[in-house]
Amino acid sequence: MTTYKSSFIAFCGTRGVPANYGGFETAVDEISRRLAAKGNHCLIFCRLSSGYKPAEDKYGRKLIYIKGSRHRKLDTFISSMQTGWYLWKHRREFRFIFWFNNANFPGIVMTWLAALPMAVNTDGLEWRRKKWSWPFKFYYLASSFIICRLCKRLISDSLAIQDFYLEKFLKNTSYIPYGYPEPIPIDNDFKTTVLEKYGLKRGKYYLQITRLEPDNIPLDIARNFVRAFINKRGYKLVIVGYKEPTPYALKLKSLHGQNDILVLDAVYDAAELAVLRSNCFCYVHGNSVGGTNPALLEAMAFCPRVMAIDSEFSHEVLGDSGFYFRPDEMINAFQQSLLLFDRAKEMKVRLNEFYRWDKVAASYLNLAEKKSADYNVGKVSGSEEEESFEEAFLE
Repeated sequence: MTTYKSSFIAFCGTRGVPANYGGFETAVDEISRRLAAKGNHCLIFCRLSSGYKPAEDKYGRKLIYIKGSRHRKLDTFISSMQTGWYLWKHRREFRFIFWFNNANFPGIVMTWLAALPMAVNTDGLEWRRKKWSWPFKFYYLASSFIICRLCKRLISDSLAIQDFYLEKFLKNTSYIPYGYPEPIPIDNDFKTTVLEKYGLKRGKYYLQITRLEPDNIPLDIARNFVRAFINKRGYKLVIVGYKEPTPYALKLKSLHGQNDILVLDAVYDAAELAVLRSNCFCYVHGNSVGGTNPALLEAMAFCPRVMAIDSEFSHEVLGDSGFYFRPDEMINAFQQSLLLFDRAKEMKVRLNEFYRWDKVAASYLNLAEKKSADYNVGKVSGSEEEESFEEAFLE
């Protein structure tokens, strides 16, 4: 067994750690920390092109830094080739490879050619995203089809994605979602500082934290917030996530400071984000493409109410604990949301029942050991993690 653990489990295809960018980075961080704590040797590929600087990892994981590309649209493609080449050259050092996102197709193929055992987390239905050009949509769809033929083990982060792959690609996948974030202790002074920084009052603003892209409909949310006259009731709308001056993001940014709308730069401080979430009146989730969305899990963990776009992905995660809206009925939804009761306890119970990082990490380890993922959906009683969750959230 010692010999088996001496080789690396690699995590490929994300920007790396620390998890400053998105769901995949958070997943890699959470999973690899737990596997490393159990004595497994974990290696994570990080991109210098994303601003990461070589550093020691306090959790004992090995970090490999690849150059990537300064051209944003080519970064994933180039990074996957560089990662694949490293895996090929050092293939005797690896026990199992996890890839995240089918867009890393070149690296996935190189891993297959190196005869390394691997599993691919397919991500969502990226070819449906409005932001992508038709050539990329075709590339992603074709890559997904080929990956289904090459790879024995695929991971779906939602049951809806799993059903899609079975129906459209005739491929069985392992269902492994993501977990809820750990509680973050916040003192009153820090809370007051953050709210004053943005001119906010507890329970008097709506919140969306997302990438400013058409699929997440932040612009529609902002416009309908104004049309519903919610600002006339004393509420603000806070949208966090501005990073790059894309045409869509600039349209949204132009609304900043008007009609009680705030469009803020991306925030990576977990404590500050916890303050913004826990003190909002309602979180608005507009992500329409994808599977289990980490931002929605974070909202469920900290926010008192969530109104989410009416999609199969939202229903799967929120169940009966959320309030749903159709994009063409958003004005009415905003007005009705003012009557919502606090659903924090219901959402946190659901998280503890279905979305646990300890279970997620155990399922990834099962795959690395050539077993069935066996993600056990349902509440696990008596564990220390559950008790700490109950103490922090449910009392």
